[in-house]
Amino acid sequence: MSAELDKKRAKGRGNRNTIEGQYLGSMPVYDATTTPTDPEAYWSEWSNIANWFNYKFSPKDFKTYAVRYAKEYLKLSKDDLKDLKKVKDGRFLPVSKLTAIHFTGFNYRDTERSMIDIHLKDLIKQGKLIVDEVVEDEDKPKVVSIQSRMFSKMMETIYNEFDDTIIEGWFARDFSAKFDAFTSIKRHDVKGASIKMFANKVSSIQSELNDAYAKDCEDSMEAYSNWTRPHLKKAIKQLDEILADVEAAQLANKAVRKPRASKPKASDKQVAKLNYLKEDNDSKLASISPIQIPGAKVLYIYNVKQKRLTEFVTDNDAGFIVQGSSLKNFDDKLSRVCALRKPSDILPQILKKTQKQIDNVFNGLTTKVSIPAGRINKDCIILRVIN
Repeated sequence: MSAELDKKRAKGRGNRNTIEGQYLGSMPVYDATTTPTDPEAYWSEWSNIANWFNYKFSPKDFKTYAVRYAKEYLKLSKDDLKDLKKVKDGRFLPVSKLTAIHFTGFNYRDTERSMIDIHLKDLIKQGKLIVDEVVEDEDKPKVVSIQSRMFSKMMETIYNEFDDTIIEGWFARDFSAKFDAFTSIKRHDVKGASIKMFANKVSSIQSELNDAYAKDCEDSMEAYSNWTRPHLKKAIKQLDEILADVEAAQLANKAVRKPRASKPKASDKQVAKLNYLKEDNDSKLASISPIQIPGAKVLYIYNVKQKRLTEFVTDNDAGFIVQGSSLKNFDDKLSRVCALRKPSDILPQILKKTQKQIDNVFNGLTTKVSIPAGRINKDCIILRVIN
């Protein structure tokens, strides 16, 4: 390891001369004869090396290895290397650890090499976009677009956690890990376009897995050639669950936005004392603004404690009126409430489908349908209104 890299490591990580640091020792060294060939031993050893790098190095150190790999092993052009260096340190996380471990002499197989190639090509594409955004006048500060800042935040927060949980698990052939994207998105306050950027990244990986599973793309088949079909199927299922979480986060984010058109002051006064549940992490739902209820024609409420879905309908020209925690003007012959056996299957449909399609959803339920009482309480999520 070069003296320059040692200085960077010391600056980035500080003094790590702890008992644990002494126990970890110096960087491991391998060659073709000392790299395990048994799959289980191979990934166990890889995980040990990855833990060593996690403890010792910073994202900036990892980026150094990725650029070095691209230059020395892939023999990339100067222009590609220039674009690669433009990318922020945090965006290298999915691939940088792989490239760092390469320099221990660990004997990678074609599968790992292909995955490194795919990630580095993606980073070069990102770098080309950043180059286009640089102001030509050197006397002026470099301008980073809002989109770039949003992408950086996404990569350094939720994607980083996704990589640590899911991608690293795949390297160890562990397909049982769970990543709660909904909670991660909320914790890091990632919104709007940034959520879509994350969804696109995950969808891109899933597309490669689908191509490999269906044997539709030679590049994807080569990249995952050492995976069994059960491995591919489990990984695809993991990403299905994550994308469902992302969709729930997008809907929740949309729900809490303030309505564009302000309601009359009378509406503000009507809902001032309304008691309701703003959000529920377990069901991954968030209430829309209650100010949208007065004057609406259809209202959907979900009680998270009782797992009961209520559809309020009114044919009154004035729409609904809210008095305290009571809903007025709803038609008890048109309105209905029922328990949900599988809320996670039904509620996304209530949030997205048309009223006619929602009727079909209700008609397909096997639980008893009753007349709602017209009360909204602290356990109720305000799902949606239709005007």
